Amino acid sequence: MALSPEEFVKRLDAISECDGVPYGRVHLLFNEEQKHQQAILQYKGYLALSDAFKCFFLETVELINTVYRPKVTTPLSEFYAIFVPRLAHSFQSLCGAERVAICGYPYHAYTLLRNTFDNLVLTSSALQNVTDFYSIEGVTPNKPLDISAVKKLRKYTEFEVRRKMTGSDSGLTQETRDELTKWDALFDFEVHGARLSLAGAQGWMKGQEPLPVLPRFEEMQFAMFLNRYCEVGWMVHRLTPAIQPPGAPLPASWMEKWRVLDDSFEITVHSLTQQLGKNIGAAIVELVKTKFPFNEQSAFPL
Repeated sequence: MALSPEEFVKRLDAISECDGVPYGRVHLLFNEEQKHQQAILQYKGYLALSDAFKCFFLETVELINTVYRPKVTTPLSEFYAIFVPRLAHSFQSLCGAERVAICGYPYHAYTLLRNTFDNLVLTSSALQNVTDFYSIEGVTPNKPLDISAVKKLRKYTEFEVRRKMTGSDSGLTQETRDELTKWDALFDFEVHGARLSLAGAQGWMKGQEPLPVLPRFEEMQFAMFLNRYCEVGWMVHRLTPAIQPPGAPLPASWMEKWRVLDDSFEITVHSLTQQLGKNIGAAIVELVKTKFPFNEQSAFPL
């Protein structure tokens, strides 16, 4: 059946009116999302750290675009043009996940962090010559494109990087590796099957509660996202100095801001162990300091 654009919209308008309000029921969703956003305001330390991190990254990109990139006259490594968009994508992924969580969908946001973490580990490994950016993409230079070979190399690279960065050949302590295994398994629990989310419907399954569809603030759910966000955000922050082109360091004021944020991330992440007795905090500190060994003076190394 052919419909004009106006007829298409009008028909949908007609079936979605509630109590005289066009699309009235969807406002229930919007209202609960706003309530959830208000509930998040209690996490003042987290919000300050998150917003300071975002401000710093945006300032970094602004400096590179407007001041420092024009000063670079010698050709940059081909890998620099690959690294910078990967870093920017990780930042955008964090921003997107945070918006999803704040609006009332923390477990959905939590799943987004898993892919971001995996990409950051691969990126850090390439910067340290554990692998290279071509292998991450499954590409072998100067060879014809073979999709099967691309998939095979990409999977092999991911396996090898995981073994060297977080696994048996990582050099991390056994306790840290055990904690990271549990950390990773919990991600899998939600990414593959939404098992954490579905646990929230147990009351309905037992016939004791309405089916939960609208956002509802649950401290445990948001805290899980918050902790993982800060951990993955710290990894992005650790890679950010590599955006500095060789021979064109960013100003001393920028470096001081980087140090303040790095210290703030460490305090936040380590507090899980120091204040709550959860070993994952100390494990992430070891992971970040060992496998993301960059500081404010680090320039692009390749």
